[in-house]
Amino acid sequence: MTVGDEPGTERNAEAARVEGFLEEFLGHDNDAGNPRYEGSVRPFLDSLRRGDDTPVILPRFSLGSDTFSIYVIAKSPSHATQVRELIGAFVGPTYSTRGDSVPANLDPTDPIDAAVIDFGGAGTTFVLHTSSNSQHRVSLRKALSLMQQTIARRNVRSWNNIRPLGRLIAEFNASLAAGGVGSSKSILEQIAAQGGITATNLAHLRIKRLDRLGLSHHLLTFDGLNNVLRQDPPFPIKEAVLNALHATLVTEPLGRGDTQDACDRLRDFGLPLPVGADIRLYNDEAVTVLFTAAVGRRDAQSLTIMLSTLREEARIAAIPDVLLQEASALSATVSPPTLPEISELEAELQPTHNGIDAEFPTDPAPASEPESWIELFQGTAQGTRVAAAACRDENWRSWPSPSESDIALAQVLTELDDQSWHRAWDLVGSVIDAVGYGLSAPLTVREFITYALTFEKLLPGDLITVHALLEIFLRSSPSPSSYREVLEELRESCSQWVSPENAVTALDFADRLVLAACPDDSARLNLALAILRPLNRYQGRLEPETLSFARQLSDELDVRLEWPRVEDPGEDSPFDSLSGTSILLYSLDEAVLARTSAELTRMIPGLRVSISHDKVGNTTLREKSRNADVVTLATRCAKHAATGFITENAANSEITYADGSGSASLLRAAVAGLLGIGKLR
Repeated sequence: MTVGDEPGTERNAEAARVEGFLEEFLGHDNDAGNPRYEGSVRPFLDSLRRGDDTPVILPRFSLGSDTFSIYVIAKSPSHATQVRELIGAFVGPTYSTRGDSVPANLDPTDPIDAAVIDFGGAGTTFVLHTSSNSQHRVSLRKALSLMQQTIARRNVRSWNNIRPLGRLIAEFNASLAAGGVGSSKSILEQIAAQGGITATNLAHLRIKRLDRLGLSHHLLTFDGLNNVLRQDPPFPIKEAVLNALHATLVTEPLGRGDTQDACDRLRDFGLPLPVGADIRLYNDEAVTVLFTAAVGRRDAQSLTIMLSTLREEARIAAIPDVLLQEASALSATVSPPTLPEISELEAELQPTHNGIDAEFPTDPAPASEPESWIELFQGTAQGTRVAAAACRDENWRSWPSPSESDIALAQVLTELDDQSWHRAWDLVGSVIDAVGYGLSAPLTVREFITYALTFEKLLPGDLITVHALLEIFLRSSPSPSSYREVLEELRESCSQWVSPENAVTALDFADRLVLAACPDDSARLNLALAILRPLNRYQGRLEPETLSFARQLSDELDVRLEWPRVEDPGEDSPFDSLSGTSILLYSLDEAVLARTSAELTRMIPGLRVSISHDKVGNTTLREKSRNADVVTLATRCAKHAATGFITENAANSEITYADGSGSASLLRAAVAGLLGIGKLR
């Protein structure tokens, strides 16, 4: 037996690691290590030293600056998801002012933060703050102590509920399509922590999310991006990169007519771009980048093919005039090429997708590539490889909207058995994206809602998806009986998911009842009661803006519940300092924009609110973005052409994202943004 194999050696090493960490955490300027506070801190230290299965909880206090916070360290990034829910249940806004909803961005130059990073790793730690009221600090400490004691007493179980990788990826895509910014991040963390996915495919998911959020600079500085492009990624990844290049490098020089500067910037950036690709599926921004790259390379052959394609599709106006003139001039210098047949182009452009096979379903039988939504539904339900590839590559973008085949699609779903339905659910994100705003596919989304409720898909990310489906369904002005049936199904499920932790999403559902036409007052009232009554019971655990909006919805839906206003005479209004502050709200849902704007204006007198639902950048949106102190975005069905434009022009603003597409979600994100610049609480 070697020394390293001796019993207890590993425990000793861990004990030494813990003591080293505590020495760093309680040293420096952390007065929580002062012996006068030993009684308060000792339970947390004992728990850490026991090495039980509870999150690490440690206070940080500075007598000199009178600042107080408590660090809650999860076992791993995937464990952080459960810890966030526990914090919401035991602490919430009752005792915490901030830091309870997302892991903190710790400062590696701060010695205590650095010690935590070294001990727990990145993305694992919540730093909870409360007000300067000493009693509030005691309450926060006691609430977290109770949380730790409760966890220690429960039966031992795994923190990680292992789910199939394919299911997690489908949930990620659905959450992203439904505007679940926070939930998509949480699912992505679970995917990364669970493993079983190649680094390349994990990079694809991260790039898709950055593209949806319009974070062009983050996307273009993504580690290994060059290698990702060289491996011929799926079409959506290529387009995401082209979108980011358009927002950061091409828009500005082309706007002032300097094509050469745009070409130089692209060349200097040095990414391998798919010049010569079939441009039919790419959006206008991506096509503009490919034209710019081809002009910079003096690639007349590719320009001729791309010009021909755009003219065939009547999209020639998508290219800025100055770029079009130069492309046309270059194209005229060569003899017209013999254009390959479209089928040949498609064959050349089929990606190889090295390393992704392990995440594909087993193909039970050879099948042809789907060419319509019906074929995609059928192939996905059967678990064919070609259907999974078509879904991943978003081939559906060139197809007519699902609204045009709603009856047939619903019929396909109606005939599925349970196993087939589990696979078909993978398409819910694509359907939400493809239907977008303005159209509807009520029968199809109705089937998806029924499946979600029947199989109790009621996790936070699932609820945001169901809310998006409900919005599409109600947009179709359903008959009284259809309206009553879907609301009744939702009402019966409320006891499983309406809670203070899900209050914002729950209020999004209630808000949708206000926004949509109502053919059955009784059904609407019953669902409103099922949502608002539990929240009313625990209203003390709701954040102020959430409580205020719940009160308003209660009045609008004629739900007779008491929502007493309790003012704390010892605290100033958190909104007093915000008069004159400006905020830009962005969403494609105009009704949600109007309601959120009205609520913010009512809550914060003097706040200057502007709104936008533009799908592309323009002069007005540029001015609104540049002049806003805070920008709040709802990303459901949003396109990079708008979100990327906003984030590029709002570089000096506080930017926040709604975790959902309803008014309550947008309101919460807006207040969080104002909190970020004004330290509201």
